[in-house]
Amino acid sequence: MQNPADLSCSITWFDPELRKALVDVRGQRLEYRVDDQRVALPPRPYRVLSFGAEVYGRYSFRLKPSSITGISEFLGVDHWTARTVIEKMPVLLPEVISNVAFYGDDIKVSYREGAFGGRELGKIAVWFYALAVFAELQARVEPTILVLDEPFVHLHAVAQRYVLELFESATWTFQVILAEHSLIAYERRHHGWSAAVLVPDGEHQSRISQEDVDLERVGRG
Repeated sequence: MQNPADLSCSITWFDPELRKALVDVRGQRLEYRVDDQRVALPPRPYRVLSFGAEVYGRYSFRLKPSSITGISEFLGVDHWTARTVIEKMPVLLPEVISNVAFYGDDIKVSYREGAFGGRELGKIAVWFYALAVFAELQARVEPTILVLDEPFVHLHAVAQRYVLELFESATWTFQVILAEHSLIAYERRHHGWSAAVLVPDGEHQSRISQEDVDLERVGRG
């Protein structure tokens, strides 16, 4: 980290008694405590795949055709890995995708009947299906968390719902952390997501909350 700001994050939960975890950052030092006891952090307990708004901003999902090169750049992998991911899509998503065909660098994805409301939506969704399959292949090697930072910047409401349903599937072995301002994502918190909001708590402090009263306040805002 370069020029990091000091940060403290406190998380409380019941197990069944009240418990508390504290993540404390001071300069370049990171400390993690549970119930006031210092816990050693392993160097890499899991693989984190992070896809932020700056990645999505480089792609026009509605206009850019699906290709090995495009998905390779999107996932940040080489062409061989990208092709492997594409080939696995019908295997890991058999209810949605029936087949993929390669024409040089171009890809044609065949969807099951009724999988989408329109052809344009299929062009958009292929990027997220590739991302889910890539994360799943990683998760079968080591525990994986997929972090999505505002992925809906360029997506209309119908596409957002399809993408949320994709990551709600109980068949995936990776975990998903989604950071979004979308009200549609907020409304899906009863479909298997655990919702947390950042609530201002003083002039220079905020707290993380999963309390219904705080969630509802954010939803009304």
